[in-house]
Amino acid sequence: MANTALQTREDTSKAPKRSYRPFLYTAAVLFAAATILYSAAWMYYVRQPAPPQPQVEIGFDESYSSAGIEIKSVHPDSPAEKSGMKANYRIVAINGSSADSASAWSDLLLRIWRSAQPGDTVTLTLQRPGQSQPLVITPRFRARQGTGDTKTIARTVADQILGSYPLLFLIVGLAVLFLRVEDRNAWLLALVLATFITAAGLPNEVTPEPPHLRSFLFAYSTVGGSVLAELFYFFFAVFPTRSPIDRKVPWLKWALLVIGICLSLGGYRHGDSRALPFVLAVLPDRIAEIARIVVVYGSVFLGLISLLCNMFSVSSVDDRRKLKVIFWGTVVGVTPAAVIALAQEAFHVQLSFWLNFAKVILLFLFPLSFAYAVVKHRVLDIPVLLKRSARYFVVERGFLFLILAVSVGATLWFAQAFSRYFSAGSKAAIPIGATFGVLVISGATQVHRRVRTRLDRAFFRSSYDAQQILEELAAKTLTVSSREGLADLLYQNIQSALHPQSLYIYLDDGRGQYFAYAGCPPAEAQSVSPKAAAVAMLAERSTPMEVYPEDVSGMPIEVLHPECLVPVRGSSEGELQGAIILGPRLSEEPYSATDKRLLASVASQAGIAMRSITLAKKMADSMEAERRADQEMQIARQVQRRLLPQQAPSLRTLDCAGRCIQTRAVGGDYYDFLDLGSGRLGLVLADISGKGISGALLMANLQANLRSQYALALEDIPRLLRSVNHLFFLNTENNNYATTFFAVYEDETRSLRYANCGHNPPLLLRNNGDVERLEATATVLGLFEEWECTVVETQLSPGDVLIIYTDGISEAGPHEDEEFGEERLVDAARADTTRSAEEILNTVVATVQQFSQGEQADDMTLIVARSR
Repeated sequence: MANTALQTREDTSKAPKRSYRPFLYTAAVLFAAATILYSAAWMYYVRQPAPPQPQVEIGFDESYSSAGIEIKSVHPDSPAEKSGMKANYRIVAINGSSADSASAWSDLLLRIWRSAQPGDTVTLTLQRPGQSQPLVITPRFRARQGTGDTKTIARTVADQILGSYPLLFLIVGLAVLFLRVEDRNAWLLALVLATFITAAGLPNEVTPEPPHLRSFLFAYSTVGGSVLAELFYFFFAVFPTRSPIDRKVPWLKWALLVIGICLSLGGYRHGDSRALPFVLAVLPDRIAEIARIVVVYGSVFLGLISLLCNMFSVSSVDDRRKLKVIFWGTVVGVTPAAVIALAQEAFHVQLSFWLNFAKVILLFLFPLSFAYAVVKHRVLDIPVLLKRSARYFVVERGFLFLILAVSVGATLWFAQAFSRYFSAGSKAAIPIGATFGVLVISGATQVHRRVRTRLDRAFFRSSYDAQQILEELAAKTLTVSSREGLADLLYQNIQSALHPQSLYIYLDDGRGQYFAYAGCPPAEAQSVSPKAAAVAMLAERSTPMEVYPEDVSGMPIEVLHPECLVPVRGSSEGELQGAIILGPRLSEEPYSATDKRLLASVASQAGIAMRSITLAKKMADSMEAERRADQEMQIARQVQRRLLPQQAPSLRTLDCAGRCIQTRAVGGDYYDFLDLGSGRLGLVLADISGKGISGALLMANLQANLRSQYALALEDIPRLLRSVNHLFFLNTENNNYATTFFAVYEDETRSLRYANCGHNPPLLLRNNGDVERLEATATVLGLFEEWECTVVETQLSPGDVLIIYTDGISEAGPHEDEEFGEERLVDAARADTTRSAEEILNTVVATVQQFSQGEQADDMTLIVARSR
């Protein structure tokens, strides 16, 4: 159980040799096909309307043989008993026809039953034990009582849930099997869940056609039912290790399996459970039936006892926690079903619909507990799990459903209260009622936002406090100016929010090592090399990850006992700037999805701060001495190049490419592709006033402002640009500004929303030959404190090409009197619009450089976006 709830101990389960994998996968596919076919057929036929039935049939159980249809039992006070039918009577003719085999009797009975209509009669000839004179009765077919009743919504929903009974067992069983096809316990669990599918039995009233399908369903149902309880014990006798019962009597699990087959498999041709012929030759029917009941329910009891023993025998706290979840899910789910089934078999207890529905809902806890233990490596303890579930359903979902119910109720009350003011058939009542409902739901939504926060603050204070602290921390990280200050800020706030047993903040120290600036780790883990395995593991991640002891075994950070690693990087594709290493929480709860989301936000802001700190330091170092100017300038060029996108984004409907060619080592032009998620892409191109070092610093400042807030673009582009303008205005000299083009492209709808802040109008080359200029919608950024902009939306069609450029492209030329201009730019881009964006970009750059004869007076930056 080191990786999942199905991993076995090394001393009890050895993985098969590699050569067995094809065989195992083939067997798994065949098993899955059979189980899916049975489940699909069951869910189909159980939804079919019931055929008519004779009144005498209600209240008796039958079995088939070559001598006829034997009546096994007659229910007290049933129509069958009132007609004179008794147990051990044998039907020897139906409508004067007989058969010579059990299957033929089954076909005869089903053929007559399916062709009958309500009101028809059927003649049954009964052979009574000890009497030569047969008894002839003529019952009348009738429609099943209650089939014409109108069902309530609740009953209809419940029927659909019951009609989908096999789905959960099917999904969990096959998922576990194919995840661990070489694991013996995975096979056992899949078999156990597959047999639980047969516990519902086939619908009695419906006979599937063709006959081969009927034979398969009968055989599958009988085989599954004959080994259900015995496999249940078999599984828990060896999972996750051998139980004390199995260690003392290892043959018992096999013996129960064989006995169960012998006592139940005889009716596989007809879908009923009865002993094999050689058993019936030795034991009377009644004795065989009692033996079957004892074996079945004894196996269930032994399985629960074995699971209980195994739960106390494991040494690991995490393993015991998993087994607790499985144990209680199994006990609460299986025990009521087993008790009810025993009562039905022994005393013919009739089960109400809703009691049966409650039994099935509880039974779903059995596969769900396994699914939870398999998916979650570190499961919650039962009280914590209940608390988490309560928060989810009460705070996040329950209150929402309550508001919806209140809104619907208020709307119905309104309609009832004011219905007398409208004449019959009046159409005015509909819009008035709808308007009232919309107003109620709108007001309730506002209430939900406030009440949700108060519920969190009142009943789930720790979750509320953690969220507030981490949300505020994300903004504070951009205010620090040193690694030490950043590490201390992160340490204090994360410690207050999540209360980990240990916390370490590693940051790039600028000398090729990741140094622990906070947390005081042991000496051997004070610094970590970029070549370390832990760094390589983090370098592949952009989000927080849970780790387990086996994941970091042999690594330097093993002594830190980490449970959650958070990479610190400036962007999802940027270089690793450091890591936040958290140990287990004092509450022993795992880190939730909300915790990880907030930690990812904090780490993203910390990465931006680290990039700013790193860039500022490198820029300052480059000016320390003249003799290092060239070397430091080259470093700055590399750093700035890293600030630009390292690769073009990949969208389904848009092909993008970008390039920046600077006149000096560093420059003030800037372009970016911002991954906004959900198929949305931000396109940014800016031209900073100034060149060289000053332009590069302003460019870095603008990029940091955009990157730290670009999530606002999903909701409000003007708000984002106002905030960027405000920060740029405060942090730069009065004569510094930036012309900027900012756009958001929707991959699904091909729409482009943009704001042009004093930049050269980008050119949109339509596939029909038209050229559109995306004119300015606002003034430049950073020049004025009060600033507003307008967002314009346009639609891209397949084959359209968007050219976003700086004046270094349009004003390029061999001398001041002649410029490249927009007309040549359009011609160069249109040379072949069927090519990729990268090829179009290369053609434009090559044409500009050829025209300017190698002279470059200004930075040249270009984005080409081609609609696929």
